[in-house]
Amino acid sequence: MPYLTIGGDDIHYIAHEQDAEFSLLGIHGAGQDCRTWPASLGQLEGCNCYLLDLPGHGESGGSPREDITEYARVVTGFVQQKQLQRVVLMGHCMGGAIAQQIALDQPQWLQALILVSTGCRLRSAPDYLDLLRDDYPKAVEQTIAMMYGSQAPRHLVEQARERWLALPQEVLYRDMTACDGFDLTNRLSDIPHPTLILSGDIDHMTPLKYAQFMEDRLPGSRLAVIAPSGHMLPLEQPGDMVRLVREFIASHLRQ
Repeated sequence: MPYLTIGGDDIHYIAHEQDAEFSLLGIHGAGQDCRTWPASLGQLEGCNCYLLDLPGHGESGGSPREDITEYARVVTGFVQQKQLQRVVLMGHCMGGAIAQQIALDQPQWLQALILVSTGCRLRSAPDYLDLLRDDYPKAVEQTIAMMYGSQAPRHLVEQARERWLALPQEVLYRDMTACDGFDLTNRLSDIPHPTLILSGDIDHMTPLKYAQFMEDRLPGSRLAVIAPSGHMLPLEQPGDMVRLVREFIASHLRQ
């Protein structure tokens, strides 16, 4: 398994390299890892694909952060060490917040954004944060209820429950704390990059109105709604998601 050392942490990633002009870099959400993403993303033609485990997640070393900007520095460090050019940042939930944070700096290597099941403001209810700290098993059940709807395949729900119960409590708590401090509501118009926004129609964690708000304020953005799907869109509807990513890359980046 490949690793890069970034800021003293060994960061694990999955790579599908084609010596292509474009690179797609996937950033997972809170309490998750690179298994969030459909494996078929690695089959995109003419596009390198990299899927990261953030610090303290999956196979990566280090500790989870409590601030989106700290995670953004890790992702930027990865791009710089790999010397990637013309990068499409693809982020799910917290990963979408990280992608937006990076986009504000407008690095020369950033080509476009794909924002999946996310928003420009990701508040966590105080009672939920308290539950994560004080009664983790109960918090896991509440998290699953928000992330998966009744339409989600049962095997996905059970896999999520097993992974989160095995996850160190600190990871999800710190991630949700980082999300709670994220708010770019008044800065969205400063992000000029072409952006594909993907949302499930029955997302209880980051409802569709979050995606519609971003589409209204992000120049050059387009919203696609996938149904039926909850918050875990990449796992619930991988075929539709990969199709839309492929079309976005083909229409916006290969001109």
